[in-house]
Amino acid sequence: MFDTNLTNPHKREKTHMNHILKSIALITLASGIASADTTQTGPSVFEVDAGVTFSLSNFAASDYLFNWADGSGSFANVADPTLILTAGETYTFLNQTSTHPFIITDTTLPVVGTDGDYTRTTSDITVMNAATVDPIADFTSDPGGSDPVVWTPSPENIGDYFYTCRITGHASMTGRIQVVAGAAPCIADLTDDGVLNFFDVSAFLNAFTSMDPIADFTNDGNFNFFDVSAFLNAFTAGCP
Repeated sequence: MFDTNLTNPHKREKTHMNHILKSIALITLASGIASADTTQTGPSVFEVDAGVTFSLSNFAASDYLFNWADGSGSFANVADPTLILTAGETYTFLNQTSTHPFIITDTTLPVVGTDGDYTRTTSDITVMNAATVDPIADFTSDPGGSDPVVWTPSPENIGDYFYTCRITGHASMTGRIQVVAGAAPCIADLTDDGVLNFFDVSAFLNAFTSMDPIADFTNDGNFNFFDVSAFLNAFTAGCP
C-alpha cells in the first residue's frame, strides 16, 4: 500500500512531531532532573543556591554549628562554614544557642584567617556595631530561637560579609558569607519550581495546544515541531 505520509507534508510534520513527543515522554520517565540546592565546593565552603533555614547551635565559645536541609540532603553541625548564598533567595538564621548572639556584618569587621577558621581581631563593641549590617536589629539573632535573621539579599547586596558572635570574648565564632548573582533562567522550567519533570512537559503541551506564546520556543510566531524540538533540547540540557 502506498504511504501517503511520504507525499503529504502536513502528515510528515505530524509524524515527526509525534516522534519528538514520544522522546520527551521517555526522557521524562528516565530522568528526574532537578537542581541541587547545596554544593560543597571546598572543605568548609558550601554553595546554597536556594533559600533554607540555618539552625545554629554551638561548640562552647569556639564555633557556631550550622544545621540545614534541602533538596540535596541534610547537613549537621558544620563548624563556621563559609556560605555562598544566591541573591533573590530567602535565608533564615535561627540562633538556638543559649548565650551567643549572632550578627551579620560587612567587611569592615577586622577578621583574619581562612574558610572554616576565621577569627575576629577586635573586642571593641563599637567597632562590631558599626560593622553590623543595617538595620542592626534585623541582622542580629538573639539566643533562644525566637529571634531569627531573615534575609533576602538583593542584587545590590552581592559581595562579601562576615558573621560573628556579638560577645566580645568569643572571637573565634566567626565565618564568611558571600552573596552571588542568581543563575540564568531555566527556560524549560515552565512550572517555575526549580525542577524539570513531567509537570513541565505537561505545561508545555498544554501551552502548545492552546498556542500560548510561552510554547513558542523559536520565537517566530509559529507553533510547530521546531518549538517542540527546542523545548526538548532545553529540557534535556537541564537547569543551570
